[in-house]
Amino acid sequence: MPRATPANRAVRAILKITYRCNQRCLFCRADAYRGEVPDVPPEEVLRKALEARNRGATMVVFSGGEPLLRRDLPRLARAVEALGLSWGLITNARRLADPEIRRRLLDLGLAYVHTSLHGATPEVHDRLVADPGSFRDVMAALQGLRDSGIERHVNTVLTRPNLDQVTAITDLLVPLGPLSHKICLAEPRGPLPGIDWTLLPPPEAAGQVAQQAVARAERDLQDSGIQVVVEGFPLCQIPSATHAVSGLRAHGILWISEGFEDDLYPTDAGPRVHLPICDTCARRAECPGVYSGYAERYGVIGLRAFRR
Repeated sequence: MPRATPANRAVRAILKITYRCNQRCLFCRADAYRGEVPDVPPEEVLRKALEARNRGATMVVFSGGEPLLRRDLPRLARAVEALGLSWGLITNARRLADPEIRRRLLDLGLAYVHTSLHGATPEVHDRLVADPGSFRDVMAALQGLRDSGIERHVNTVLTRPNLDQVTAITDLLVPLGPLSHKICLAEPRGPLPGIDWTLLPPPEAAGQVAQQAVARAERDLQDSGIQVVVEGFPLCQIPSATHAVSGLRAHGILWISEGFEDDLYPTDAGPRVHLPICDTCARRAECPGVYSGYAERYGVIGLRAFRR
């Protein structure tokens, strides 16, 4: 599959080290583990980091939950660097708004940050993450990291409340670059009756927004240092943006370990399926397919095979 590729070619493994979080995003994929799975003991984190190194990783990325809630994160960072690995974070960035915390982590070698901005206004972003003040803190963190020289990525999950704010979110990021803005189709998780379909836009509508955002960035923001990429869509729903498909493997993330897993496992595209219409598609082999939740709800609506 065509992929947008970060300049940094590090080989990475994600280690989920906690499911505690100081937010409660309405579309969170890990919420079911909150309060059910304890923090991973430090010695287990380091065992997994060593296994990642043995498999060829050059960086571990701490994730969760919110990894910055771990009080021993500085100790973990020092330990993985002693193993010869660099390290990064997948974080909501709330604590990175604190200049002292941010400076300490940069001094410890923080090299990669993947965070999220889900609205162009505090009202939309804070509603989607169920946490007043989050928008302010994310913007402060990104501003504080602007001249750090580390690799940065900002994720936006498409929802009905932010569908008309995507280009405005990109514009907020322009002064904070260089970085990538990843526009994601929400992944419906859990039993189908429990999914809040009033929150999630139809995938075809989300795909149109994603394509427009990519085209606009390539047309108007070429010299800004901002790269707009997309994730989560079957290729036929983003026909003009298939060259901008991103994902974990595009970031060099080849393995992942949940907090309740003993081993590292290859990263994948999530719970996807191919429907019968996909069988005649010229790009089936390179397409990850449709999230199973959308397949159950929408069937083939919005899907079309590329001609052979």
